[in-house]
Amino acid sequence: MSEENQSLIKGTSGLISTLISGGLVISVMPREILVLETFVAGTSYSNVEDIESKLTTDTKLVLVREPKNEHDEFAIAIYFENNKIGYIPRDGNEVMARLLDAGKSFFATITKSEWEENWLRVDIKVYMKD
Repeated sequence: MSEENQSLIKGTSGLISTLISGGLVISVMPREILVLETFVAGTSYSNVEDIESKLTTDTKLVLVREPKNEHDEFAIAIYFENNKIGYIPRDGNEVMARLLDAGKSFFATITKSEWEENWLRVDIKVYMKD
């Protein structure tokens, strides 16, 4: 290290010395973590036809835990505005449900939607807010 750089270090705190020596690693995590790519289950049971035109790519959806759901103890409903459009599929919801129960926050965005006969398939990405 040059004499000029050493003089700068002498008057600095322990943090700067640690950074210069390579002893500290700082990791920056994203505020939104992608946790699941899936589809919305059960859209054929909702009135999704009424709001289909608003369900565009990148639309944000709200996830709401339904612990008293009679069909699935780990049910997570998916809402657009005040409209329930379906659920996170049962085969991918347990860990997320437990995290919601523990106070974590999630949301989803639409990546694609298209009709398949009488069913609107809505593909989503689910993110955890950190």
